[in-house]
Amino acid sequence: MILPSPVIQSPRWMYTKHLQTIIPNVYRRVEGVFYQRERISTWDNDFIDLDWSKVGSPKLVLLLHGFEGSSERVYAKGLTRMLNEQGFDVCAMNLRGCSGEDNIQLYSYHSGKTDDVDWVVQHIAATPSYSEIYMVGISLGGNLTMKYLGEELWDSVRHIQAAVAVSVPVHYETSFQHLIKGWNKIYERRFTKQVKEKVRRKMPRYPGVVDYDRVLTARNLWEFTAALTVPIHGFKDVDDYNKQVQAYTYLGGIRTPVLLINADNDPLLTKECYPLQQASDSKFLDLEITRNGGHVGFCEDLNEKHNWLEKRIIRYLLQREEI
Repeated sequence: MILPSPVIQSPRWMYTKHLQTIIPNVYRRVEGVFYQRERISTWDNDFIDLDWSKVGSPKLVLLLHGFEGSSERVYAKGLTRMLNEQGFDVCAMNLRGCSGEDNIQLYSYHSGKTDDVDWVVQHIAATPSYSEIYMVGISLGGNLTMKYLGEELWDSVRHIQAAVAVSVPVHYETSFQHLIKGWNKIYERRFTKQVKEKVRRKMPRYPGVVDYDRVLTARNLWEFTAALTVPIHGFKDVDDYNKQVQAYTYLGGIRTPVLLINADNDPLLTKECYPLQQASDSKFLDLEITRNGGHVGFCEDLNEKHNWLEKRIIRYLLQREEI
């Protein structure tokens, strides 16, 4: 279903899509969130760090962050605080290598690595604490969420009551190329620097596994993905990677209620990232395209305790409870 388009009343001085993206994510402050960390071992001799914020609820939200993010990102802490106040426990999953400590394997995460998501959902579902489990995924985490729910591959999906995905580049075939063009390079260059540094730290432990010269001289994320992610994860090339990891490929398989929220001025999204036809045809996918908001911004007042996005997500989850 296509939902009506809310208007994000950003401050007048926050008049461009880049300001609406950068300012809230850099200058907003969220206090009063305290995590308890749990490290779980994986099937392939690695680990995933989970950060829990509990209020003793039978309801849980599994939160997945964006590219090179973590549970410490302002959007993750803001959502955690709001969810706790509204009676939800939160488990913020740090993707491999994103918890402040490098993971063990040379590979870490990628945009479609849903086997890790399945592993965490199984871990949560194995405890008797929760009668309701929801998911919230931001950007890359939203792509993982929607791909996981739509693959028709994981039995663990049955444990998920509903999900929200935010600022999601669901169509990697176009959005990946879009990321390395124009003003978007201000984001992409920082990302490329971060992932290269992680590889440098791991090189002594994995000599000769890949062409490190090619990896470290990659000019952008596209070339980095071709040099590292593609060969170590068994993709044919970057085009094959994009098709296999993008949530767009799996939208028709979603059988769990999902709300996708994308701003109409998100600088990282292409027109293909607004799946109007799929949402119109689906009984499970709702698409809400906001007017303004940027990429994971959705800011109306920097000093407001809860931003528009947090209030929208909690309203959706509470509505799903009533159904």
